[in-house]
Amino acid sequence: MPSLRDQAARLELIRRLESLTPAARPKWGRLDAPRMLCHVGDTFAMALGEIAVPSMNRKALQCFPLKHLIIHVLPFPKSAPAPPEILATAPDNFDADRRRLAGFMERLAAAPNAPGPAHPVFGPLSNNEWNVLQWKHVDHHLKQFGC
Repeated sequence: MPSLRDQAARLELIRRLESLTPAARPKWGRLDAPRMLCHVGDTFAMALGEIAVPSMNRKALQCFPLKHLIIHVLPFPKSAPAPPEILATAPDNFDADRRRLAGFMERLAAAPNAPGPAHPVFGPLSNNEWNVLQWKHVDHHLKQFGC
């Protein structure tokens, strides 16, 4: 599974992100492109410990092998529910929101591999796991908009 730590994989996501327009229509889901940028940015703030999201108490998904399968192997599910904390940022300026997201990607990729904040579903994650999961999440949403 690709990771944001891989510079080529990260730059490819950023290139795809640059092709996204505010008017892009989703192939599934309820978020429009500006809201999606803010949502994905909020998930990076969570991964960096800047937004606290309470546990959803999914203990079975916090243990090997399920946690590993979901993070590293299985595709990201379409229309999965998101906690309100990672839907809180309102769109402002599309280009600024896109730059915010690209900046978050660079910051997470540069962070040392240490225990990171707990994920609301998967529990404690290392920074390496966050980098894989966030690559997968950004890729999922870019595909949602045909990018």
